[in-house]
Amino acid sequence: MFLHYMARYLSMHNESIYERTNIFDSYKPLNMRKFMELLDELLILNVYGSEDDSEEESEDEPQSQAPQPQASQSQVSQPPTLLLSEQTLKYLIKCTSTESVQQQEDYTTPKGRRCSRRSRSQRIEKATLTIGKKNSKVTKRNNTTKKVKVSSMSTTQSEINTLSVDYKESRNKREDPYLLWLTAVMLKKVDRCDEAVDLLVRAIRLQPCYWGAWIELSTMIKDMKMFDVLNRRLTLNNEYHWMHLLFIAHVLIEFQIIDRAVKIYNEILNSGHDAFQSWPYLHSQLAIAHHNKRGKNEISYSILSFSNIIKLDPYRIDNFDLLSNLMYVCDNREEIVVLSKHVASIDRYRQETLCVLGNMYSLKCDHNKSVLYFKKAVRMNPFNVTAWTLLGHEYIEMKNSYAAIVSYRQALKINIRDYRAWYGLGQIYELIKLPNYALFYFAHARELRPRDFRMLLALGEMFERTDRIYEALACYYKALHYDIDGTILFKLAKHYDKFGDNSNQTTREYFNALNKKAMKTAMKNKSDIELNLILSKIYLYLGHHNMDTQHYDKAISLAEKCRNLCIEMEESTSHCLEVLEHVSALINEVEARTGSDNNPGSTPGAKARRFLFAL
Repeated sequence: MFLHYMARYLSMHNESIYERTNIFDSYKPLNMRKFMELLDELLILNVYGSEDDSEEESEDEPQSQAPQPQASQSQVSQPPTLLLSEQTLKYLIKCTSTESVQQQEDYTTPKGRRCSRRSRSQRIEKATLTIGKKNSKVTKRNNTTKKVKVSSMSTTQSEINTLSVDYKESRNKREDPYLLWLTAVMLKKVDRCDEAVDLLVRAIRLQPCYWGAWIELSTMIKDMKMFDVLNRRLTLNNEYHWMHLLFIAHVLIEFQIIDRAVKIYNEILNSGHDAFQSWPYLHSQLAIAHHNKRGKNEISYSILSFSNIIKLDPYRIDNFDLLSNLMYVCDNREEIVVLSKHVASIDRYRQETLCVLGNMYSLKCDHNKSVLYFKKAVRMNPFNVTAWTLLGHEYIEMKNSYAAIVSYRQALKINIRDYRAWYGLGQIYELIKLPNYALFYFAHARELRPRDFRMLLALGEMFERTDRIYEALACYYKALHYDIDGTILFKLAKHYDKFGDNSNQTTREYFNALNKKAMKTAMKNKSDIELNLILSKIYLYLGHHNMDTQHYDKAISLAEKCRNLCIEMEESTSHCLEVLEHVSALINEVEARTGSDNNPGSTPGAKARRFLFAL
């Protein structure tokens, strides 16, 4: 039965995909009549049962069976195989309390699950009001249904409760988790997400190992509050099913809560069954988690994890589009060529293969071919967020702003939590010199990636363009903890150079007030000593920068400022003593350069740079 309905759904789904002529046209609407018929059939099947199953299966019974006697109007016969809800039962009791049931028109129903050709109200009306005409036929499917007999005048509330409990028990025995999942998928397409979530929860309770239902449920989670509510609904006796743990980790990765997700995966690998050690899915999820962290060590660990997956399963190419992204970021031209040949030899028409080929041609600066492969990937699967986002990146390289905006917006329609699409839209509006629009998109990207210094840096630059110095400084100070290459320190140094030293007294005082307020806003729960330490490192970095640009007088003055801040702090602290050592080294280096022009000396060592970035 599930395969029958799944085939009908896939035929309509493919029809909506492959009829599109232009990739940037909106999806052609489904044939809503057929779609709603199929949805109506599934809802009737899951909620009320199938009224045609008994007729269809009874055709196989021998014709020589003795006919059942007709029931009188004053006595209600056994109900059909239709499963009745509590509301329907109450209506049934109300109808049977009268002297007689009016004869209703007998609707002709084609055999074999075609109940959607009649309206839903007609089906329910037939099920409730024609019971006196039709005897139920016990088959293999309805032999678990309780036979209900209700007297005409002696109905009580306890009987109603008994009937509803019997209905729920029999419904749970008959429910199919795969049909519940398919019904939820179709309800999601018509924006009835609350009903879809309820059906998915029922499907998971019936079959906890059905991963398709878990994944579909994860796409409907809007925020962490909804996630906590679903966790309570899915938890049985305060215990987590092992598939539930995988679901929690998957959602945490979607919400960029990487550390908790990695902890769950490591616990499963260390404490779980031995089969988990060689399960490629777990290693793939760990690689994705480290990919999302975007640090240098994490990127190398992620590439190593994907290499181990190839050894575990040479024919698995799931998520290899992310591996090609990592190779693209690291500029590994030879490795990405080897990867493209490997995945193309397995399946050239998989969407992951097309994304790998697109990244390879993009790294070779052949953007036209890259766009061609990303378009093919999108045609293969219009719901591939990665392909839409990469397509937008290529259009930015080709200076096609309109097509890039369309691609990013299509990615956000599929997954509104994709920070790359938000960041890409901000970049486009930054390029076309609309900073207020870019602020909106960068702010959304920063909410999704609060610990990514690139988002904070982009947001600070947009605040700086709109002359909002206080907000820009707050963004730079927040990003200072995650800076790995000195970019944020250089931005702050430029602000100090522009407003702190080379300006009049009024501007300097105003900037100092804004700077102190921004530091306290960004660095919450920090003491004055810690704030002065950060400020001293900024002065020290600016002194090194001025020494490198041969502005030795500025370098000496900044070194003196840094020394005065350290004197104000407690000199006994180890950090303060280390700062004073680097200040003395800076002054000696400047004096050595100014004393001998022929021997300018060497640039500041790596030790000083590491000290500055260790904030």
